[in-house]
Amino acid sequence: MSKFTRPTFNVDDDDLERLQEEFFADSQTPSAKVFRKSPTAVNDPPPKKRSLFAERLAQRNNSSTIDMPSLESTPMPSLESALEYDNADEVIGYEPVVDPNPEPHVPVSKKMLDLTSLLGQVLGEITEHDVDTKVVTPPTIPAVSDNKPARGQVGGFPKPVHRSEFKRRMMEKKLGGKEPKPPRPEAPPQVSSTQTTDPMSSDFYGDENDKRIREMSEQELEEAHEEIMSTLSPESIALLMKGLKRNKDSDKNELEQTVEKSSKKKVTFAEQVEEKDQEEDLFEMKNRYFPDVPVENDKLAWLDSRFLTLELKEQEAEKLKEQVEGPSSEAENVYRKVRFDLQGRMMDPASFIPSHQGLHHHGDEPDKAGYTLAELFYLTRSQVPSQRSMVLSTISRIIKRAKKMIKQKEVSEEDHKVWSQILSVFTGKEHAAAVYIRSALDDRHLAVLVSAIQALSVFVLDEDEEEWEKSLLDVNSFCRYLGHISRPILPSGATKIKRKGLNDKLSELVDRVRQQTSQDEHELENDAELAERDLVRGLVKMNILPRIRYLLASDSSELIEHDPPSVERLVRILVRMAEAGQDVCEAIEEEELLEPVIQWGITNTSWPMTEDDTKHYPSLAAVRLLTLLAQGSKKVAEGMVEQAATITLRFLVTSPDLADSDYLKQRAYTLQLETLRLVRVLAHYGFILPTLEDLQEPVMGWLRAALNEGSDDKKEVVSRAAMAISLLEVLLYVAADPHKSVPAHAIDWHQPTAYLPAVTAVLRASRREGRSTGLLYESALGYLGAWALHIELFPPEAETVREVWKAVVQEERAENPKVSSYTTSSTTNHVLRYIQFITAYASLCQTNNNTSLYRDLIEDAEFKLKSKETAALIETCYSKDMLGRYALWIWLKHCKTESTYKMAALESGIKSKQMGLIETWLAQALVQLSLLGQTLDDLEPFYLDHNEEHLMVSKAIFNYDGRPIKTFMYTQPLGDMSNVEERDTLDMNAFILSPIDALYHLDKSKVAQKSKSDAATIVSKTMKIAEDLLILHHSMAIVTLMKIFLIGDREGRQTDIVSDDKEVFWDDRVTKAIHAWLDKLCPTKTNLRALETAWQSSSEYIRQAQVPFFQFYQAFVAQYAAVSFGHHDFARLLVYLVTQVDTVDYRHLVFSDYRDILPTLNRVGMNEVPQLSTAEHEQLLHAGLKLQ
Repeated sequence: MSKFTRPTFNVDDDDLERLQEEFFADSQTPSAKVFRKSPTAVNDPPPKKRSLFAERLAQRNNSSTIDMPSLESTPMPSLESALEYDNADEVIGYEPVVDPNPEPHVPVSKKMLDLTSLLGQVLGEITEHDVDTKVVTPPTIPAVSDNKPARGQVGGFPKPVHRSEFKRRMMEKKLGGKEPKPPRPEAPPQVSSTQTTDPMSSDFYGDENDKRIREMSEQELEEAHEEIMSTLSPESIALLMKGLKRNKDSDKNELEQTVEKSSKKKVTFAEQVEEKDQEEDLFEMKNRYFPDVPVENDKLAWLDSRFLTLELKEQEAEKLKEQVEGPSSEAENVYRKVRFDLQGRMMDPASFIPSHQGLHHHGDEPDKAGYTLAELFYLTRSQVPSQRSMVLSTISRIIKRAKKMIKQKEVSEEDHKVWSQILSVFTGKEHAAAVYIRSALDDRHLAVLVSAIQALSVFVLDEDEEEWEKSLLDVNSFCRYLGHISRPILPSGATKIKRKGLNDKLSELVDRVRQQTSQDEHELENDAELAERDLVRGLVKMNILPRIRYLLASDSSELIEHDPPSVERLVRILVRMAEAGQDVCEAIEEEELLEPVIQWGITNTSWPMTEDDTKHYPSLAAVRLLTLLAQGSKKVAEGMVEQAATITLRFLVTSPDLADSDYLKQRAYTLQLETLRLVRVLAHYGFILPTLEDLQEPVMGWLRAALNEGSDDKKEVVSRAAMAISLLEVLLYVAADPHKSVPAHAIDWHQPTAYLPAVTAVLRASRREGRSTGLLYESALGYLGAWALHIELFPPEAETVREVWKAVVQEERAENPKVSSYTTSSTTNHVLRYIQFITAYASLCQTNNNTSLYRDLIEDAEFKLKSKETAALIETCYSKDMLGRYALWIWLKHCKTESTYKMAALESGIKSKQMGLIETWLAQALVQLSLLGQTLDDLEPFYLDHNEEHLMVSKAIFNYDGRPIKTFMYTQPLGDMSNVEERDTLDMNAFILSPIDALYHLDKSKVAQKSKSDAATIVSKTMKIAEDLLILHHSMAIVTLMKIFLIGDREGRQTDIVSDDKEVFWDDRVTKAIHAWLDKLCPTKTNLRALETAWQSSSEYIRQAQVPFFQFYQAFVAQYAAVSFGHHDFARLLVYLVTQVDTVDYRHLVFSDYRDILPTLNRVGMNEVPQLSTAEHEQLLHAGLKLQ
């Protein structure tokens, strides 16, 4: 072995022996030396008793032939004599090796930390007992007397000894103190007996220690005392002595109390048990052992009612009252108390239901028949598949019945209330019903999966299949102008789904892998909260789309093979989700759900429809999903052009009359209508299907069928003809500009104009039948208006132009000379189509070549536009919707002399501005018309501030130009429909006064920052325009004046863009305007609620930041105290607010926090504020406000 190699820890005994031999043989110099002193012979302690192990070892050594030298007689060897002893060891032959430097034998001891020391780092010794062999005796079983049971046994059985004291007491309370007592012994227990045999008691070890101390000799006691004194620190010794003294005093007191009790009354067995319970009582233990520790009663109250303080009792009473009287208590009672049978009907608690009907269970109340919603939600997680399926079917029936009962008008008010609460349990976040139903969709058993799909479809869909198909037959809204635009409502508090990039998906995948074994409760709660606000986006967040893709895309899907109705329900769920908005449509497309839906619902189907149960017919939901996805995303629409071409040839060319039954015939008509919707949406993007040329003959047949009065399916035939005409209108706009189509020049002008005679005939027939305000007439009029708009671009024959005018205007006037077909009951779409057509003919005067040719038509059109009948139509429709506002703009643009309707244009423009991106261009056009004649100059950027991209897209929508458009779905927030007239007035005032608000929010308004005019000029011009155009809203004007005084000093402003000039209200022009406004406003009273409403309506910045009015009022008062220098109008406005707002906080701010400004406010006269009552005047006078 190399001498440079260090031995490892795993060497065996042979290696150690060899190393030792080498060490002694080489006579190496040790790295350290040990000098030992021999023990002194003076005061040697007496020999101690040896341990049992030492006795046995001695006996074994005595029997040996070689005598061991005694440990006491062995001299202490020196270090130099190590070799000699090593040779001696070889002679004696001990195995394996004897220490060359033996030490005197001492008893085995362990070094440990003395826990009694407070200083630490003090070592004490634990020494083994010296056990005499004569004392050790074999264990014996104690004898049991006949009249006394063995310890720990009751009735011959062992008593459980490991049960906790808390559990024993709880069991006693549960039994109500009726626990059978042990049998009374013949001899009562002795009071004087202090011996205890409980090993868990501290007295057991104390007695043993006392016995050992009594058996020690005087010398042993002295040695133990010296050892303790030398080992422990003085502080530890003082602490022990203090505890010993306290124990002696307590023992003395206990002894005196025991003697006193024994002298007064006789001790019995029951009293001893009671005394023992008192010693184990938590309250008594706390008072005895921890008297100085503060008690946390609120944390200990559940253990013992004595810890309940009066304050805690009042808090519990309030909580109980809130639970009983709270708003959610009724829904909670419905959740836990109302019972349902398996058909979803509510059970009558008073009725008797036999148990063999299967409605009894093992729930909380097994004697009551039926299941509560809480029990049903619990059973959805059952391990038995059939039970899960039954529960999900019951839940679906309950939801379906609840929705049905709520819609019915014949239901009593009480039943309506109960069923509404039942439905709120499913839609609310408290019980996470959406999470339960969504989780059930992940089941692997087919029966459970079918039930889960049924429950989810009933939960998500508002209509059953029959009602939904009938709703698709209604094409009135889609055939209107811009009817292809979808405006889904975004629920309050909901946000759009953010499209995830590759990095986001990778991060989400990593997080999912790391947390795949645990589910975060907070995330579960967030899913339930989102589902309550927006069910569709909540389900998307719960990853329902990947699950549906798996169920539809699997090649060996049991669901597709065995249950097609469930697949149809899944597609309908996708349809409902796609209706929610563009973000959901993009999420569906991102999950690649389009291809499996087309494959199952369209490609692998049979057409036409016959009564053959073995055939799978086209899915109406699948075609509807294609239409919605095309509306939601231009990218998706571009990818489905080829599939749409196949659909058009298949569903549009074949007549629905080939179906075998009325139901299949109606379904075939619905498929045709939905296909025409899809084709029209694609045409608006500019995607022209190559199969449109093949549809000329079918379309002509549809128009002829619409003229047939004897058709049995008149409604479906008329709807189909109206849809076809609206499609031809779109093709007219696309054909007028060949670059609008994809590919370019995909359609020629002559293709859609070839249907002009047929559409004219349809219009005449519709008027003859008395349906001049119907869907078919409006669609035909829209087509003729689009054709007339392009007469100058594609000049037709003059006779054709006159024939169309005659069909629309002259024949209508001839048939009804006194009554116009355009009455106040006309729809906005009807009025818009009429205005478009008349304006198109009136605009022919712009071309000199056609002036003499169509002079009479132009004059007639001008007369119709400026007639009272047309003005009355505009007045009745412009405030209704977007079509009415668009009709107003077309009419005002042509009739430029009509200045009396500028206020209507301003009101419509402000309304359009609030409607979002779609009407951005219309809003700008209407505002420009309303402000004609006004000197805007510096104010024009404030009023005409629009996003350029939004402006371009909006204008393209109105011009039927799909090139810059990416979607036809634009969500709109759920607006407040209460007090619409008041809201419109506030919005109009806020818009006109918006330049002042922009100066107030100078750090946020980019227009105000770019403006080169000074603030005083902008303020004065804005106030002048407001006086000219508006009837000022009182509260909005007051808030605007407050903003004027705060311009340049708003909290949170950016100092680098604030002007160094003096405050705006010091300018003479502004001061004059403010004084005039105050003279008009101050005589009228107001209140805090009106001011708060005006404050929130005055600015979009305020609504976004949710700034309270009181914060604005605080800044206003602080500004007066800082810079007003007693400005009279400033003081007058502040006094007006103080007198009108009697809330404590508002008045305390002035009368207490800013009391120094009261002398300046006293200069305001009594006649400058609203008239005050005597009590109000005295109250203000007492507060320190003395008006002159």
